[in-house]
Amino acid sequence: MLTGTSLRCFEGGGISFARLTVPEFCIPDIGIATADAECYARADLGAFAGVALGGVTRWEGKMRKALGVTFCSAILLTVLPATRLRAVPDEPKPTVDLSIYRHAVHIGWVVNDLDRVVGYWEKLGLKNVRRDGVREFPDTTFRGKKTPVSMKMAFGDIGGVMIEWIEPVQGKSVYNEFLQAHGDGVQHLAYPVASPEQLEEQLKYFKARGVDVVQRGSWQAKTGKGLFAYLDTAPRGGGLTIELVYDPDPRTGAASENEYPFNKITQYAFCVHDDKKVSAFYEGLGFGGMPIDHSVPVNRLYRGQPGKFEMYLGWWRWGDVTFEWIQSLVGPSIYDEYLKKHGEGFHHLAFNVKDMDEAVKLLEARGAPASQTGGWDSPTSKGRFAYMDTEPYGGVTIELLWNQPMTP
Repeated sequence: MLTGTSLRCFEGGGISFARLTVPEFCIPDIGIATADAECYARADLGAFAGVALGGVTRWEGKMRKALGVTFCSAILLTVLPATRLRAVPDEPKPTVDLSIYRHAVHIGWVVNDLDRVVGYWEKLGLKNVRRDGVREFPDTTFRGKKTPVSMKMAFGDIGGVMIEWIEPVQGKSVYNEFLQAHGDGVQHLAYPVASPEQLEEQLKYFKARGVDVVQRGSWQAKTGKGLFAYLDTAPRGGGLTIELVYDPDPRTGAASENEYPFNKITQYAFCVHDDKKVSAFYEGLGFGGMPIDHSVPVNRLYRGQPGKFEMYLGWWRWGDVTFEWIQSLVGPSIYDEYLKKHGEGFHHLAFNVKDMDEAVKLLEARGAPASQTGGWDSPTSKGRFAYMDTEPYGGVTIELLWNQPMTP
């Protein structure tokens, strides 16, 4: 046990780590790396779990003297016997242009029955939804072939992120393809470019890294021609299609005021089969590394019964909304349900709440029962989560998050 500091063990990318949060610094010469006042001890995995001893006692005195903390004779790590402790390298930082990719301007949500899905989300608390009826996009190219497309569309807003509901009507497109393979759900996140030239620059950038355009087109805006292009990222990128859009009439004004708690999205979350593969794909595109934690929640309930679900959680925290990439390890869970029904893809939108019990009752009264709940408890963070079962109405689940205030 550590006194005056904190220790948390977790696994990620085939490696187990112990994270020690210390007052000021760490000691490089004993295999520990300095990283924003957090030290990371790392051990290679072998054949069985055990206790890291040996080298611990060798540098125990140095650490006590340097940090003013008391150690027991050994530190229990959820790692396998280590040949030596090594510094953990920093996760690669994004090299893509974050002026483009820090903020998604809209969520592209493709459904079979727009009126049914939009009506349900209005009942949950979304306000000022605009139904545009059927819109024509004659200048559309899908997988290299000119394919005029028409679709029913509706638009909402959550915290400055536009929700774009799409029901395909006519023409072959990414939307039909998505519904056939996946069913209802979020098909893309859209990112803004400043000009047609920047759009072409970005397409060349991704082309050079092995990602083609699956669909592109235009529309007539008030002040000029708008342009869009969908990158073929979904097959290797956890089911996410990235859209690049040039809008000569960008939205202005305040975000729509919905009913609580739908006024700010705090998380985009995806269910995937392999976090490491998804991470490697996006790192190759310049989106940086993906730290991965092994999550074993506390107070787990699944469909009203005691739960045993565990998962790897991969994270992107460089945007204005956190991305969470979920790889189920132990089930049953709603993540397993999602992968079986839809395959990889966008699983939930998360929202912070002030009172978890009150928020759960509020959404249950609006027609969204809880499907899976639990919490987390670490030295630096405690809280609760609750998934509300909105999945039958559009293929997207709501997650409520409550962070317990921590005393200094």
